[in-house]
Amino acid sequence: MQITTLIIAPVFFSAAAYITLGALIRIVGRSSSILSPRMYVIIFSTADVVSLVIQAIGGGSASVASNRGTNTKPGTNTMVAGILFQLATMVVFVGFMLDFLRRAIRMEKPGNTNRVIMAMSLSILTIFIRSIYRSIELLQGWKGYLITHERYFVALDAAMMVIACGVYNVVDPAVLLPKVHVKDVVVDEDDEVRVVNDEEVEVKSSVGDDSESNERRDV
Repeated sequence: MQITTLIIAPVFFSAAAYITLGALIRIVGRSSSILSPRMYVIIFSTADVVSLVIQAIGGGSASVASNRGTNTKPGTNTMVAGILFQLATMVVFVGFMLDFLRRAIRMEKPGNTNRVIMAMSLSILTIFIRSIYRSIELLQGWKGYLITHERYFVALDAAMMVIACGVYNVVDPAVLLPKVHVKDVVVDEDDEVRVVNDEEVEVKSSVGDDSESNERRDV
């Protein structure tokens, strides 16, 4: 049970990254990403749930087999399949995130947005390193080199997760990202919807048709 909970825990921190990236896309502008913020949550959270179920089934099976003194390999293989699926999901997400960073670097960003982007990137990097370590560790088996040497666990699992969590205590997206209290909306000539208030400006994707361009509407 201990190894199972250790392995599946980062799934929930990955979900936090999906939500944070969605919030950043809304602030920087829809053109900063291939996918919409909602699609990030739907696609990658679904994939993580699938991964979570596979890992839980494999971990439970291996645990029961270990307690009974029987073969733990089928359960271990199932758990490894879940971890590899999670790793593949993260590789795809990192690809989308890098594309967002490539686009966003040339765009205007309000307030402390850059700090949140760096914090999210660091968190994802550490979770990614940790997932690679766990995949290799379990592929070696329960008596493999990595799983029987604690220093690797401390450096590549525990330390990575401390950084992944701790960075958000220092750079809190909920505090630093702009909170827009909408007063009015302006549709500019580039067919972008610009939400304006007294202090901050947020660019959102266009709504309405071309005939509504340059129209100012109260919300």
